[in-house]
Amino acid sequence: MFRLIKSFFPAKPPVEFRDAEFGVLTMSSGMWSGQAERGGRTIRFCVSGTDTTPDAALLDGVRYVLGGADDVEQKAVGFLRAQNPSVQQGDFRFQGVDFPWEDKPDLYVMEFTLTGDDTIWRVDVEGGEPKSVWPR
Repeated sequence: MFRLIKSFFPAKPPVEFRDAEFGVLTMSSGMWSGQAERGGRTIRFCVSGTDTTPDAALLDGVRYVLGGADDVEQKAVGFLRAQNPSVQQGDFRFQGVDFPWEDKPDLYVMEFTLTGDDTIWRVDVEGGEPKSVWPR
């Protein structure tokens, strides 16, 4: 019965936004997501925004992190290694960055994976400086 009722209301296509640099971004669960190529690998990102457009300042933050701000990535990896001294420098791989707070564009989360481990390691960054790591 539910399936019959649902058939009268076609599913809405996902809301999309086209960015000149990042291509198509898709809105899902209140966040805009996309992907960028960096150093031969795909980096996932999410930013908040309105129902029709991602926040421009947060997209600039993504550009900053992905556009050659390697010192931010290196600081985050160094912070991760301080928590896990037995891990080698090249074992953490940058996977994504999230800018979830429109009112706090200098706060974001970088995600890393560790070679041979399925855990997603998250580094909270404020003003370009790592502040905390999840999981602990």
